[in-house]
Amino acid sequence: MTCRICGAEARLWGDRGDVALYRCLRCRFISGRPAREQPADERYENYYHGAPPAAPSARYQEWLARAEAVVGRGRLLEIGAGSGGFVRVALARGWVVDAIEVSRTGIDALRATGTNVFAGDVTAAGYLPETFDLVVSLEVLEHLPAPLTHLRELQRITRPGGLLLLSTPNFDGLTRRLLGLWWRVVDPEHHGYFTLKSLKRALREAGYSRVTVTSRSLDITSWRRARDGKPVSFDPQTSARLRDAVDSSRLLRAAKVAANILLGLTGLGDTLLTWARR
Repeated sequence: MTCRICGAEARLWGDRGDVALYRCLRCRFISGRPAREQPADERYENYYHGAPPAAPSARYQEWLARAEAVVGRGRLLEIGAGSGGFVRVALARGWVVDAIEVSRTGIDALRATGTNVFAGDVTAAGYLPETFDLVVSLEVLEHLPAPLTHLRELQRITRPGGLLLLSTPNFDGLTRRLLGLWWRVVDPEHHGYFTLKSLKRALREAGYSRVTVTSRSLDITSWRRARDGKPVSFDPQTSARLRDAVDSSRLLRAAKVAANILLGLTGLGDTLLTWARR
């Protein structure tokens, strides 16, 4: 197939049956091709079902405080806002918030917050150029078949000097190295897999001038191999309970901080956290 970033030839890296991964010969980006294409509205219609897990509010507070030190409290857009965990924290801090979501169940929860909600893709929302002080995109980029087009749109609607806060899985992370194709992140719904280098390159090509990408966190709930030839599924409730248990312990919280420093230095964290300035 052709690379979803640069359009060059991409060679097969691995095939699990339900999804095949291709590495670009030019930019080294990993493109995913599902065995069966499914329309986005069908795939995500009831994505947020059941009671949502507790939001990592302390983490959101930390990120928003960092953004406010640069751009103040202004207008914020969250892409793929889900059931509204980040939106609620931002509203409580005094931001004017817009949210974009494609899942019907997520849209219903977002509208209950009173924020401005657009149902669909950001490229169809029709925002004016230079509208937002902060754009937030958490675990969205890997779902998109045209990630560079998406990043260029986010850059266009961010004001000069404004910020992008973005996270996406790290294909060079420790868990992918351990589990290979059986990491839960390798999934038919994911169309692209970034490394630290390929994400930096894409953001600069999209027009961001100052880009900082660090790797952090370990997906330890996936640290058992799949049974019966299937990847271990992600349980958001279990993940939230584990996170809260760590954060409630001074010793475990200190160990987590130390681990994230090490993961940032080695590039082995399972998540890429990005701050980019327009």
